[in-house]
Amino acid sequence: MINGGAQIAGVTDLKFTAKTTGTRVLPLGLLPNLRVATVTGEGHREMPFIQEPVKDDPFFHVILPEPLVAGRSYQLHIEYEGGMVIEKEGNGNFAVGAREDWYPNLNTFLDHATYDLTFKIPKQFMLVSVGKLAKEWTEGNQACSQWISEVPLAVAGFNYGSFKKKTLTDKEDKYEIESYANSELPDYLRNAGQSLALTPASMADRALVESENTIRLYEHWFGTSPYGRIAITQQPQFDFGQSWPTLVYLPISAFLDSTQRYSLLGANAFGFQNFIQEVTPHEIAHQWWGHMVGLSSYHDQWLSEGFAEFSASLYVEATEKPDAVGKFWDRLRDEIAQKNQYGNSPNDAGPLWLGERLNYSKNPGAYRGMIYPKGAYVLQMIRSLMRDEKTGDQDFIAMMKDFVQTYLYKNASSEGFKDTVEKHMKASLDVEGNHRMDWFFRDWIYGTDLPKYHLDYTITPADGGKVVFEGKLTQSEVSPDFLMRLPLYFEIDGKWVAAGRVQVRGSNTATVKATLPKAPRNVSINLNHDVLAAEISVRKQ
Repeated sequence: MINGGAQIAGVTDLKFTAKTTGTRVLPLGLLPNLRVATVTGEGHREMPFIQEPVKDDPFFHVILPEPLVAGRSYQLHIEYEGGMVIEKEGNGNFAVGAREDWYPNLNTFLDHATYDLTFKIPKQFMLVSVGKLAKEWTEGNQACSQWISEVPLAVAGFNYGSFKKKTLTDKEDKYEIESYANSELPDYLRNAGQSLALTPASMADRALVESENTIRLYEHWFGTSPYGRIAITQQPQFDFGQSWPTLVYLPISAFLDSTQRYSLLGANAFGFQNFIQEVTPHEIAHQWWGHMVGLSSYHDQWLSEGFAEFSASLYVEATEKPDAVGKFWDRLRDEIAQKNQYGNSPNDAGPLWLGERLNYSKNPGAYRGMIYPKGAYVLQMIRSLMRDEKTGDQDFIAMMKDFVQTYLYKNASSEGFKDTVEKHMKASLDVEGNHRMDWFFRDWIYGTDLPKYHLDYTITPADGGKVVFEGKLTQSEVSPDFLMRLPLYFEIDGKWVAAGRVQVRGSNTATVKATLPKAPRNVSINLNHDVLAAEISVRKQ
């Protein structure tokens, strides 16, 4: 229950099955400001619990009457109340801050569970939750609603405010898409935008259409989402989004048009454009990456954020001109390779597999500069390696759909993803003769090399009006075992033609020779942003 002062009082009935035997003290996730009143078990048996004052110890533990027994089911009833879950932002805007610990929980994000959620709120406001709306009713001055998840979810959450709701049902797959936005700005933006009638709800239609197109695209690439519904909701925060299963928190900036953003930000609004363009497809992608497919540990965070960033690239590719796609991948490369004031790039911090441990005092942005962009590049490179001249991305799409189905409602690891890639790899990727992708993961997940490439080539006439292409492809600034297969493209008669791949190991030069029907206008080894490299150059001698 949420009262008019944004305080909450809650009751949680938690059912779980023990995986191991012997635990007596059970740690639960809960915001420290939420104070527990009572805990009972089966038969309404009261249980002692540990919850020190907030400043002394933030953790909450339940002391069980006897040790857990593996395979046995248990139930806890917990009553609690407090603040700091929701913050008032003015004009019917509320920031839901404690999104994953507003209720007592076990192994949030690690274990999927079904939820039956009932909310009671002041009836002048609106609440939207994960799951599906089962029923609504009123009790005096309270609006009540029940939300039930028909499939297991990684986490439960809600958004809250003076929303205006719009809905859309996709005609093709019957997916239900909802948009929730406020009619007024929060206090911190109200003065800045006083010269314009800034109403975030007016942009709700755009959010609906963009979400519909994104879901259609991702279901093509990754498979059908089992949720059947998604709520795109406004939050007062200006520059970040977040995604819970069936519920997306978008920044208020995504509900403003370019003129309104310029009114608020001035010239800085132009640098904000990429974020606005990509935040919705990135956050919707987390329905697949992070929720449908969970993560085994922090080592595997790139399977969520990197995959979501790659997914956003597919949206840019589907909706923008090729030049915008090129700028997208160029920007990601720069995020990985650019040095900070200490002379360190994110890539210098360590391999992708280190996850959040990449950050340190002289490289504080390393995690963000690696997990998102390099994780995306890993997928893009695998996509390129699996692309077939006749069937295009068919093999890659089949692999991605298989990965989702293999780990649906489960937690995937980097090695688990590698296993899935290996199930779908063709002979051309079996470069070490063991039907494994060790070579690729060694380079890009567990390694830190950032290669440079240079192609020198000559074109000489041959019989019958044909020409002979001879090239020398140099790979440099990598370790001796670094192995990569680079595509070779020729532009002939206004069309780009793929002409196989050139394999290079270590800092070496590989030679390639081919007879072509006529002289190519251009030659490329990175036409489709096929490889992450510090530098790529092609020169005709």
